[in-house]
Amino acid sequence: MAKPETRQSSLGEIFTRDFVILAMINLSMFFGFQMTTVGIPVYMAQLGASAQIVGLAATLLTVTATAMRVFAGPTLDRFGRTGLLLGGIAIMACSIFAYAVFPIVGIIMGLRLIQGIGWGAGSTASSTIAADIIPKRRFAEGMGYFAMTNALSSAIAPAVSIELAQGAGGVYMVYVATGITCLALVLAIAEVALNRRKNGDATQQAIPTEADKNPDQQPAKPPIDHVANQGRGYDPAANVPAPTSKFDRVFERRALVPGLLMLLVNVGFGCITTFIALHAVEQGVGNVTPYFVVYAIVTLLSRPLIGKLIDRYGYRIPAILSTLCSAGTLVLIGASSSIAMFGVAGVFAGLGIGTAMSTFQAMAVASVEPWRRGVATSTFMTAFDLGIGIGQFSGGFVAGAFGYGTMFFIVAAFPLAASLISFAAIRKGDGARRER
Repeated sequence: MAKPETRQSSLGEIFTRDFVILAMINLSMFFGFQMTTVGIPVYMAQLGASAQIVGLAATLLTVTATAMRVFAGPTLDRFGRTGLLLGGIAIMACSIFAYAVFPIVGIIMGLRLIQGIGWGAGSTASSTIAADIIPKRRFAEGMGYFAMTNALSSAIAPAVSIELAQGAGGVYMVYVATGITCLALVLAIAEVALNRRKNGDATQQAIPTEADKNPDQQPAKPPIDHVANQGRGYDPAANVPAPTSKFDRVFERRALVPGLLMLLVNVGFGCITTFIALHAVEQGVGNVTPYFVVYAIVTLLSRPLIGKLIDRYGYRIPAILSTLCSAGTLVLIGASSSIAMFGVAGVFAGLGIGTAMSTFQAMAVASVEPWRRGVATSTFMTAFDLGIGIGQFSGGFVAGAFGYGTMFFIVAAFPLAASLISFAAIRKGDGARRER
């Protein structure tokens, strides 16, 4: 009977109340975002927008989200996490609802810019908060569980969005996306209120570090506030080294390699989310929902195992395998001409794209100091968005010249390059848990 109790206690170390609620917030926020990513192009087409305008609208959101992340990282580390999280989700909810209030293509273009600002702020804040509250010795496993919310929303939300937009209509898709995003805002507000009522100063770290246990032997560190913080940032008296350059103020060098790897994988992911439905229709397969369902199931089943693998053996093996599977996903989609083949591609997507998200996100923030987690997260998320934007923008041109199937074959070279970089740049054992 001891083993089940030990297992429950072990999971309880990660699945605290703050972690569970934050994961629900992140799932709702990502779900609403992914619904609009796939559904707004359909909605705009229903309003009479051309293919070029639809593509431009997707690019506008990526541009503003990327620009916002550059400022979000230093802001999170300087002023705290809660304000940016609440503000970002609120901006997202209002801008999504406005799509239904103002069904005019030109106004929707402007609203995409505003949604990008909210998305860049809210998603960067939630990921940074997760890095704050996950125990260091279980970091890769914990981030794997947290990143599962991103992968599940990426797998399920597009299917829901397509069904609503093509069935009931684009405006109903917008209403549902608004409601789910508002749920994220309500959960965030409730969590902040509950924690402030319980403890007026919730800026302590979730797990004491060696510096906390031996304060006389370590320089003071700024308090890290999680979702329940009081909005505090740096302690002016803390002995924290200042960034050595303007570059270091807005980017974290240790997050550049995992960011680059995620960018390369997401070039393919951006092509999948944008063009898989069109490719399926061209191949005589009207519904690609099985792809998303299988992708979600495989991601859900494999994610806990990947986190433990990283904690024990390091990032190298999961990075190489996930990028190879990501390349395999694109090749399979390009060759797919039946629902069954798209389903097999979903298996590879869960093992590849789903695993890459959690692996590289954990890698980006695991080794940085607590007061650099915001910048590290924004660096990674900037690369994340850029990869999707590059895939959406360039994939259209390649598909126009060679066809959708050939496009998927060509962009498979990007995650394949990520696999080679992973083999060369990630040392064996990097990220492995030192405690045994």
